[in-house]
Amino acid sequence: MFLITRFRVCLLAALFVSLAGSCVYAQTPIVEEPGYTPTLTFDVATVRLAPPPDANFHVSVTSPPHSSRFEATNLPMKALIQIAYGFGAPVTGAPEWVANTFYVIQARSDEAADARLAKLTDNEVRLEKRHAIRELLAERLDFKTHLETRPSSIYNLVTAKSGVKMEAVPAPAARAEGEAAPPMAPANVQAHGSQHGLEFVGSNAPMAAICGALSSMVEAPVVDKTGLAGTFNYVLQFGRDWSVKDPESWPSIFTAVQEQMGLKLEAVHESVPNLVVDHISKPTEN
Repeated sequence: MFLITRFRVCLLAALFVSLAGSCVYAQTPIVEEPGYTPTLTFDVATVRLAPPPDANFHVSVTSPPHSSRFEATNLPMKALIQIAYGFGAPVTGAPEWVANTFYVIQARSDEAADARLAKLTDNEVRLEKRHAIRELLAERLDFKTHLETRPSSIYNLVTAKSGVKMEAVPAPAARAEGEAAPPMAPANVQAHGSQHGLEFVGSNAPMAAICGALSSMVEAPVVDKTGLAGTFNYVLQFGRDWSVKDPESWPSIFTAVQEQMGLKLEAVHESVPNLVVDHISKPTEN
């Protein structure tokens, strides 16, 4: 049972590296826009304790683009915090229940809010949804936090000596003068579990999305030091805790990244921003 739960939660974290679409997609990460102030809040929201995990345990998150709706099943609060504040900073100071107690969350705003979101850019929508989730955490869990720079273990992602083994995605063909440039295909990463470990199949992925997925697996920030631009297709197969005893288990994520992607995770100890939890209460049933 523990392995099922651990697998599902790790799978969620690997997939949901930014707030857009459903949890099987890794969209373009949120970019801070100093001149833009999000204001979205949820008009209706329920946060309920999920039943104890069983053999049918699964984690799901639904957040349609350009819609205020946000729904999650069997989501730990730590994952919700990371969705609201990002996966780039370690979460410290949180009680144990934040990571191992699961909730069912249903939230939305009104039709007027949806109409406004439909007119915003993709990044502005992500900022709005993140703001709404932060407000939900503050209202229902009395969540208080601050960023504090602390010595932490992180990883730099660099190019391996063997060279990059990922497939570079060609840029869209240029159009005639005066025509709008064709849009880039959205980033997409799907994860598949097996007795051998976990497989990531990524397409149209910029380095930021790749770093986000790797960060969730090594449970530490991953900083892009490759200097690589553009987007890539890749397949990454690596072992996890449930595959240790499998004689055909895939290699560790560190070996797999180097052998299969032509990249390398280098451990460093630096002072980086940590998301420090000052206060959080268990949500009451509603």
